[in-house]
Amino acid sequence: MAANERSVISRVSAILNLFGEHKPLIGIEEIAQALEISPASAYRYAADLVQAGLLSRLSGRYRLGLKIIELEYLISTCDPIIAAAHQPMEALARASGANVLLCNMYDSTLVNVAHVTAGQRPVHVRYTKGLPMPLFRGSQARVVLAYMERRRLRRLYDAAQHDPQTAADTHALGAGWRDFTRTLRAIRKQGYYISRGELDAGITGIAAPVFGEQEEILGSLVLVTDAAAPPPLLPEAGLIELVVQNARHLSQRIGQLASD
Repeated sequence: MAANERSVISRVSAILNLFGEHKPLIGIEEIAQALEISPASAYRYAADLVQAGLLSRLSGRYRLGLKIIELEYLISTCDPIIAAAHQPMEALARASGANVLLCNMYDSTLVNVAHVTAGQRPVHVRYTKGLPMPLFRGSQARVVLAYMERRRLRRLYDAAQHDPQTAADTHALGAGWRDFTRTLRAIRKQGYYISRGELDAGITGIAAPVFGEQEEILGSLVLVTDAAAPPPLLPEAGLIELVVQNARHLSQRIGQLASD
C-alpha cells in the first residue's frame, strides 16, 4: 500500500512496528522503506513523531519516546483489568508459594500483562510482560482458545496454516480442524489447562480462563512453577483448585466494573 493511500494511524503503526525485542533503534531509511516514501518524507514523519513524544532521536537514529513510557505506566497502574487482578493474583501467589501471571488477548495477540511473585523468587519465563506469545502453545494460549467464539477461533486457525511454526502448533492440538476443536472442547470441559515445558524448559503453567462482563473470554490467570526452584506449598490438585477459584473471582470483579 502506497503512503498516500495510508491513514495517519496506519502510518504511525507501521513506523512503531519497526521496533522489536532485538530492534531498539530505527533509521530514516527503514521508515522510508516501510511507508514506501522518500527519505525526505520519512524524515518529516519522524520529526512529527518526535514532537508527539512517540519517538526520540539518539545519535542520528530513533528510539521509542517518552509518551510510550507514560502510556506503559498508565496501563500498569490504571488499566481496569490489571487493577481488578491485583488482589486475586496476590492471594494466589501467597497461598501457592508460586508466581502468577495475567495474560490478556488483544484481537489476535496474546500477551502477559502482569507478573506477581508475592515474595517468592521470580520465575524467569521467555515471554515476559509485554512480549507477544505463541497463540497455540502453552497454558495461557490453550485455555483461551478453548473458550473462544467459534468463528473467531476458525479465523485464527485458518490464518495459522500459512506459517509453518504456527501450523505445527495447531497440529499438536489435532491433525485437522475437527480434532483440533475436539481437544479444545476437552480443555473447556476440564476448566483449566496444564502445560509442561511447552514454552520454557522446566516450567509448568496451570491456567484458567478469565471472562469479561458479557462472558467473553479476555485472557487467563496462570500459576507458574519452576522445576529448579523450591516446590510450591500445595500438591498439584490444590494448585489447580486455587487457580480456578481465583480466575473465577477475577472474572466476577471484572464483571462489576461496568456498574462501578
